[in-house]
Amino acid sequence: MILQRFIITLALILAGCATGGTETISSPYITSPTPLRIVSANDGDALSSVWDNGGVLPDSLTVIDLSPDAPPVTRTVEGTVPNSYSGAPISAIVSAGRYAFVPNHPFGQSEAKGDTGNLVSVIDLDVPDLPVIAAFPLPDLAWQTMAHPDDERVIAISNHQFHVFSMKSGTPKLVFESEPIERNFTSFAISLDGKSILATLADRIEFSTPVELHLFELDGDTIRHRTRIGIDPALGEIDQPFAPRFSPDGSRALVLNGLGIAARPPLDAVLSIDMTTNPPAVTELIPDVAQGLESLAFHPSGKFAVVTCIGGPYTGHLAVIDLTSQPMRLLSYLPVEFVTQGIEFSPDGSMLFVQSMTASHISVYRVDGMDLIHSRHVLRTGDGPASMAVISREAGK
Repeated sequence: MILQRFIITLALILAGCATGGTETISSPYITSPTPLRIVSANDGDALSSVWDNGGVLPDSLTVIDLSPDAPPVTRTVEGTVPNSYSGAPISAIVSAGRYAFVPNHPFGQSEAKGDTGNLVSVIDLDVPDLPVIAAFPLPDLAWQTMAHPDDERVIAISNHQFHVFSMKSGTPKLVFESEPIERNFTSFAISLDGKSILATLADRIEFSTPVELHLFELDGDTIRHRTRIGIDPALGEIDQPFAPRFSPDGSRALVLNGLGIAARPPLDAVLSIDMTTNPPAVTELIPDVAQGLESLAFHPSGKFAVVTCIGGPYTGHLAVIDLTSQPMRLLSYLPVEFVTQGIEFSPDGSMLFVQSMTASHISVYRVDGMDLIHSRHVLRTGDGPASMAVISREAGK
């Protein structure tokens, strides 16, 4: 009987390995099915404030290249790319992984860091020492950058404006700035067809401020306001929306209803916007997901999404949301190192990457259906990873 149980147990373990139920123990390092490049902008000053050690760690930029048959190649350069922990944790990579655009603002920075300015740095990722080839000052707090799907343009937001950059022929140029508005941009997302932009607008740059959701459209290099996003009062309210993302087919968008703050109740909700109606509106939500929702990523299949939950003070969580059911539903939580920041799937959907600020690394997961299998290996970054981008390095992609 004991031998029979041992054989059955061994068979189950081997079956789990074969189906992705656990990581193959013979793998000595992280590989990816196709070549990938990961950029992590790291805010050392923010990590210094967490440790409260009286000093200041340098900001840095980390570039990690993954391949199918070799260990990760990691480069970290300190002190050349200032960047910010506050804001949606998304950076931008264009030109097939050659250039990164990283925003910085002094909001929330310590006096030890000094005034690093409101700017967007452009970095050449193919040169070993990751040189900054251009820096564009912005008129107000530079909150976020995001790559346009054409792999040529980058959109940035400062407090009151959109800014569109172009990377034609390897030369970064500022090609459009919107007219200033009274309210303050705090985060945004671009649809995968490159035509729509969801943005969050706050009355003031304060943690308690009311925030609204607005839809803009991109026509060429010009961005125009289209409508405000509403919600049926019987369903709930749009409180402090943050870090929206579009589904791969553009039929819906998810947004986190809590401004990425974990220091206060109540538990935050995940809102779903039906983008097929005119005008689009929030039509469903999952309440009480966590206290402090920071970022989210859609799986490329569009069947599920993963939300980073700050929680804390020692452990964060990933919340997995099933988007194939009606209504959408929360499937599970997975513990993850504190503080969760950027989150991105690989373009083929086989891998998930999650930044952990206080651990100064990126956790890696293999995707098995809607299950996430945690790798025992991590990708080391500079101190305080704060925003991230992932791109395929395959030829022609």
